[in-house]
Amino acid sequence: MDNKILKKFNNTVKIKITGKNIDRFIKRLYKNNIEILSLNNLSRNSILITINMSDYEKVNKIKSIYNIEKKSIGGTIKLKKSIYKNRFLLISLLFGYFVILILSNVIFEVQVIHSNSDIRNLIIKELEKYDIKKYSFKKNFKKLNEITNKILKNNKNDLEWISIENVGTKVIVKIEERKLNKKEKSYPKQNIVAKKSGIIKKVIAKDGVIVRNINDYVKKGDVIISGEIMDTYNEKLLDTVSASGMVYAEVWYTVDMEYPLIYSKEEETGKKKEVYELEFFDKRISLFDFNKYEHSNDTYKIVLENRLLPFRLLKTLKKEVKKDDEVLIVEEALIKAMESARSKIESKLDKDEHIIKERQLSFYQKDSKIVVEIFFSVYESIGTPNEITKDRLDELKNEQKEVE
Repeated sequence: MDNKILKKFNNTVKIKITGKNIDRFIKRLYKNNIEILSLNNLSRNSILITINMSDYEKVNKIKSIYNIEKKSIGGTIKLKKSIYKNRFLLISLLFGYFVILILSNVIFEVQVIHSNSDIRNLIIKELEKYDIKKYSFKKNFKKLNEITNKILKNNKNDLEWISIENVGTKVIVKIEERKLNKKEKSYPKQNIVAKKSGIIKKVIAKDGVIVRNINDYVKKGDVIISGEIMDTYNEKLLDTVSASGMVYAEVWYTVDMEYPLIYSKEEETGKKKEVYELEFFDKRISLFDFNKYEHSNDTYKIVLENRLLPFRLLKTLKKEVKKDDEVLIVEEALIKAMESARSKIESKLDKDEHIIKERQLSFYQKDSKIVVEIFFSVYESIGTPNEITKDRLDELKNEQKEVE
């Protein structure tokens, strides 16, 4: 390090020297190996100099007829005095900063966005397994990705896609339920109704009466093929049957897709070691690890932790990996995100279903990823059986008697 830089960290003192023939005294200082760090002429018989604190006693010994007056102290001594003088303010500021740091890393709300309460409850229980709950500490982006993959793996029959994101002190979870080709129930007397909203594009009725037209907009639960056979002219119920058939409609989806701008390929080198680490808000500091791996796959055991404090002591097994990063420009990542979203929609469709059109709604870059909102219009089967209940049959019979 440069001597000039070192001097800034030394303990120094400014002194005022007064007397006749000041130049002679300055020569005396140099002769006694007293280094003058700075010098200002105040008057013909007065100067202000800065010297190292260690030389101050030497100056006093050789001052003879000259008057020496200490003006100020610099370096670490000044810093220590200033810290001591303002110790209560500094302690308050540090305590306040620590409190704010802790509070800003605490989860105060977990919001699971999905219409199905069973799915919401499932996700809340899964999140609690990984300590994502109210008043626990937030997880970083890498950890959230790991948790996302584990939840998807453990619930592959129920979940198609899940996104977990920290937004301030809130965790927002978005889910897409997996569509399975379950065998639909059939009833002795039934209608075919819409299981989701859409615009009817095709209706094939095997039994029952088609009561909605092509290009009609229907909402979930609307009857499309009725099992109630009516004489419309005489407003008379002729029969009730088990309606059957296929209903195809244009339905709509909005997909939020994230895609990284840096895509890493990893390969283990075979080297591994065990180290102790201190974890603070998901940031790890290796203890006494003097030959750190640039990249590693880590598995750890908790040695010491306290639920009330954001610290943990870990014993970590590190396996060195070699990473090759593929950096995408935004346009390339956008294309791949669209392809990925399209594949997810298509994986849910049967052979006779297809995507009609797609459109990018919004797009923004966040950290080292892009986030895209994509609209899909899909040609899909929406017909599902709905039982004509005993109460409904009794109601129809009563209406029939009134007509007669």
